[in-house]
Amino acid sequence: MENLFKTNPYNILIQPDESDEFLLFNTLTGGIEILDQEEGFLMAELQTLACFDGATRAENPGFFERMLAKEYLIRQEVDIVAFFESHTDKTQFKKAGIINLTIGTTITCNMGCAYCFEFVKPNHTLKDLRVKEQIPRYIEQIIRNDKMNHIHTLSVTWYGGEPLINVAAITDLSVGLLALAEKYKLEYAANIITNGIYLTPENIQKLVDYRVNSVQVTIDGARDVHDRKRPLKQKNAENYFRILRNLAGIPKSIDVNVRVNVDKEVAASVETMLDDFHVWGLWPQKYEHFHFDPAWLRSYEEISLTEDEKDTRMFVDEFFEFKQKFRLSLTERFNAWSQITGNRKARLKWDLPSYQSTCATWASPISLVVDPNGNIHKCWETIHDDTKAPSTVFDAYDPEIYASYSSFNRYNHNVVCRNCKYLPVCDKISCSYDALKNSVPQCTEWKYKAEHYIGQQYVMMRDTPEKIGVPQAADAVNTGHSNK
Repeated sequence: MENLFKTNPYNILIQPDESDEFLLFNTLTGGIEILDQEEGFLMAELQTLACFDGATRAENPGFFERMLAKEYLIRQEVDIVAFFESHTDKTQFKKAGIINLTIGTTITCNMGCAYCFEFVKPNHTLKDLRVKEQIPRYIEQIIRNDKMNHIHTLSVTWYGGEPLINVAAITDLSVGLLALAEKYKLEYAANIITNGIYLTPENIQKLVDYRVNSVQVTIDGARDVHDRKRPLKQKNAENYFRILRNLAGIPKSIDVNVRVNVDKEVAASVETMLDDFHVWGLWPQKYEHFHFDPAWLRSYEEISLTEDEKDTRMFVDEFFEFKQKFRLSLTERFNAWSQITGNRKARLKWDLPSYQSTCATWASPISLVVDPNGNIHKCWETIHDDTKAPSTVFDAYDPEIYASYSSFNRYNHNVVCRNCKYLPVCDKISCSYDALKNSVPQCTEWKYKAEHYIGQQYVMMRDTPEKIGVPQAADAVNTGHSNK
């Protein structure tokens, strides 16, 4: 019987405004193709058919073979959704080989951010010597349980609250964790999520000494906006400029990710914020290890917003428009600086939906979050709630304890989502905890904005190719972790 074919269910066919060409994007592979008008019309026709036979292949051999090789066309018998459902169940983090260890050195924070998920902040700090000694022992149990020697990396995230309030826990625990990595010949990587206030020269040196190679700091716009949205509990204490001064002291061996939680007020102040970064010699001067990560400011159901706060929130259209303007501003500022310094000019990279991996902290039986009392959690967002901890570091390690977490599968967790072409890039189910908590599935903003936003970037490339490069597939990520 002759082979039958069909279009990939994760194809998105886009015809940008005032264009004879089409864009073909696949949310599963991340692949993107530019099709001429004839090819675009043919693909549009094929997507209306349940399947088609080899006659189409014979009539358009070059196009057909190209689309088949890149999986925009697939054989009719292939059930991609069922395949990935099964594949995820069988292989999800079983052989990933990375222990993702998040340690909350304290739940206490020196800031009082209104939007923070830590609406309940118990006064817990990791000081108990028994807990400090037991954490490396528990990790060693995980390593010894790995009979097939798949584990190759120990990745540590220092978390809070504000983790640098308890820098002693970082130094004490790093000694044992680094010794463990050396003993079992594991790669070691560490990062910290901090508000930046305590990134003093002394603390930065400790981070360097204990192999922390990445820092995430949240700065919500310029001083007036940032200091109001991320206020220090200590009255009249320097905030915004203190953080910038601290960031200026970070060496090149540490990458800095500047998180910006965006609402209308933050968006209106980012140009001033970028001016300040330039004055402090942070960006673009240190572009090789300073990066910006704008995020649409989310709200937690446990937090009641005032009417004024509601008015400052952005709709999805506004945030996508902001992202494009912000990216353009960064490029223009970089190029103006490059013209003076002789650096090579930059072009925008395409901003495309990224394949969303399942949260390893939740699903991997060798990944965990440890709170200051030694309780083990499977999500960053439950670190303040002892009742959500399935085990402790004082219990014997047993992967079966975490079986219900490891069984999470984004391809079958909700029947509504199962046949959505945006399922592979849906960041609303990247946080397994939130996905399971929501009885009504939340949809990714890409579902409503991808066609327009991708088409907008194509028009920019067509009309001003000096501003933006050619599209490339986006790397897989997980964006399930929340505002910090």
